[in-house]
Amino acid sequence: MIAFALLVAPLPLVAASLYADSNDLNPASRKDKKPINSDDLGGLLKSWKWLNSAKRVFVVHLWGAIVSLLPYSISQICDCTPATNFLIWISLSMLILLILLQILGSPYSHVCEIQSQEDEWALLKSVTISSVFIGLSLMSVINFATAEIGALLIVPTSLMAYPLKLDIKARSLRSFSRMICNLILGVISFPPATFFLLKGVLEGFEGINAGDFWNWVESLWVWNSATYLYIGMVHLPCWVLCVHILLHSC
Repeated sequence: MIAFALLVAPLPLVAASLYADSNDLNPASRKDKKPINSDDLGGLLKSWKWLNSAKRVFVVHLWGAIVSLLPYSISQICDCTPATNFLIWISLSMLILLILLQILGSPYSHVCEIQSQEDEWALLKSVTISSVFIGLSLMSVINFATAEIGALLIVPTSLMAYPLKLDIKARSLRSFSRMICNLILGVISFPPATFFLLKGVLEGFEGINAGDFWNWVESLWVWNSATYLYIGMVHLPCWVLCVHILLHSC
């Protein structure tokens, strides 16, 4: 309980700090920019940019809910091997994510282009950390053990998330170390990768195949496990958002 509280409790403060700092990024370029009509318009544009980040987080979590329903449909429709079902699940998940981002893309994206894009990743990270806090808090009520184990992976990943492009430009030991940490966290916090790593450590890597993860997910679905709900509704969407921050074109 104490370890979980220490991991989760600071998240709202970090999110608020990121949101406040994002308005002060690149102050030199902001001094040269004048409001198009008035100061009110500048504030309006800034508000729309924050709402655009919140909408993107909502779309990704909506995608997570849809992806959580796919395994049952795939197992009912397709009479394939577990490995094939796993590949179908991944392919459909990626396709649905692209479709949702295209259909539900922000209608105000052209407005936000007027402002500097350097603070967009910070706003997205702020909303992502907020969603991590809400998801873990709700999951701790349903299944505390699942929430605690998940927090050990997703909290460091969300806190460390930083655009790789900025780290490459910095060319310092600190930025290089952060980039390596982000890549490692991004890999081990991906649910299939976490499963295969744990299975390999406990049972050996010789007999591992893609179908093992599908069989495990199917067993979670059959038993109505809270772990399945956490992976699909909390962990996977937050992981996708963290990867989006890493690949952000600042």
